[in-house]
Amino acid sequence: MSAPDWTGPYRDRAVVLRTYRLGEADRIIVLLGRDHGKIRGVAKGVRRTRSRFGSRLEPAGHVDISLWRGRGELDTITGADSAEGIEQFTALREDLALFGRAMAMLEAVDRLTLERTPAPDLYDRLVRGLQSLVTHSSPLSVGAFLWRLAQLEGVAPHVDGCVHCGEVADLVALDVAHGGLTCRPCRPMTALSVDLETITVLREVLGGRLAEALARPASATADAVERLGVAVLEQHTERRLRVPPLLGAVSAPPERRGDARGRHTHR
Repeated sequence: MSAPDWTGPYRDRAVVLRTYRLGEADRIIVLLGRDHGKIRGVAKGVRRTRSRFGSRLEPAGHVDISLWRGRGELDTITGADSAEGIEQFTALREDLALFGRAMAMLEAVDRLTLERTPAPDLYDRLVRGLQSLVTHSSPLSVGAFLWRLAQLEGVAPHVDGCVHCGEVADLVALDVAHGGLTCRPCRPMTALSVDLETITVLREVLGGRLAEALARPASATADAVERLGVAVLEQHTERRLRVPPLLGAVSAPPERRGDARGRHTHR
């Protein structure tokens, strides 16, 4: 990452994507800011019990953040207040299952964002996604979120017909490498099987009928939509997602999954 072209104080509204320890008392906080994109900041002394803003800087925290940008890669966090008038997602940290699903959303966004590059649409999408988990969680909340992220990035697969021949009937698999559904005759060996209900849901999510998709009852389709969403984003980022086990791992054919895990790197 190149050095910043200016130094000094700045503020932003941000969601905490992840954190990790630094030294004995400090912590590095990775945030997605509405105006500044992905930010890496040091919260000094935040791991001490008397830290004035430590509890606000946990994953899925939504804060008005104050920082000082110096010449290094890490900014210094000088203040963090709860974002006024916005659901603070505290319920997510009180429910292990919800928190795991929130972490899947946070990780996907973390993988897609670049350092100090504004991404307001992605920020808005993340806030709405986390809010949906709190206010009206659906079995399809995470899967739909992943597919809408792919759509926002311009890499959502073609779901209206076979990506190879254009056939609209007998669609049986998702060819992630070529970016779309495939019919039975065109199906490559590495394509991931899909059924008609999953295809219907994907068309709802990508076709502006998200409410219809989210209103569906729990079924195996929700798991399929999540796993396929993971596969699409991993293909796009060329990196594995360390999502919770509930999302499974289908992003590589069986003979490649072990190699893919071995090649995992950290941003």
